[in-house]
Parts: sequence; structure tokens; C-alpha cells
Amino acid sequence: MRSQAGGITDQAALLTAVAGLVHGSWWNVDHEHGYGGEKFFLPDGVCEMPAMTMSGRDAIADGYAVRRAAGDRVSRHLVSNLQVSGQDGSQIVARYALVLYAGHGSLPVSMQLPQAVCDVEDALTGYDDDLLIAHRRLEAVFVAEGNGSVMLRSRAT
Repeated sequence: MRSQAGGITDQAALLTAVAGLVHGSWWNVDHEHGYGGEKFFLPDGVCEMPAMTMSGRDAIADGYAVRRAAGDRVSRHLVSNLQVSGQDGSQIVARYALVLYAGHGSLPVSMQLPQAVCDVEDALTGYDDDLLIAHRRLEAVFVAEGNGSVMLRSRAT
């Protein structure tokens, strides 16, 4: 059965689609360095992070380019406590904890404490029979001293 929310009405299929989108978007950052990562978002989607807000696929692609320009960064974004709610026929909300391990160099990178723990809220909606991110908002809960993430640094005041 199909609905406006990515065309999925079966609860198990919906949860699988949401988990696939969330995990796939972070896998892209970790293993593909964000190349094509903007395609997880609606054309006018927003990615709001502590250091910057990117609006639209072009800005999101540029944001990933800034991240790549920071050097030979290795990262793993670990998603946990995924909660899915708010399906009103057109939008779904996915909330989860994101733990970031990151460093620079060649594999294996020396193990350090997590760089950050964030609360993330993704507003998801259907688009051309896909489920995409309309708005992703990261809130840094814990950030390591010396954090090297261009996305999680505090905004300049």
C-alpha cells in the first residue's frame, strides 16, 4: 500500500525505509565522503548543524566539499535509539542519537574518545516515490575538546 509519506503505509516497511534512509545518509558521509550525499535530501532540503545551515542540494553538496577539503578525515557516524513518529500522511519524523568517531590519517586511525554525541531530528517526506530528508537538524550534546569537525564547530559570533 502507498501513501504520500514515501508511498509506504505498512508500518514495518515504513520503519525499514526510514532506517535505510538514515543509515544510508551517514554511510555516504563515512564511506563516500559525502559525494552524492545531497541526493538524500529534497531539492530544497535543509541540513542544519551547529556550525552551518545548508539549504538546497547545491549548498549541501558544497558543505560536503568543505568537509572533504579539511583533509584525509576518517569518520564513523553511529546511529542509535532511532524513534519514528509523526506520520500524518505526508511527513515522518525520525529522532536518534548520533555518535561521531573521527580522526585524520590512514586506516587504522588511532582510537580516541568520540568527537561528539548529537541529537538528530530528520523530517522526512515522500518525493517521486522515495522517502527523502526535508529538514535535518543536529544538536551537539557532547563535543570533545579539540573536535576537528567543520560541521560541529560553534558558529562564529
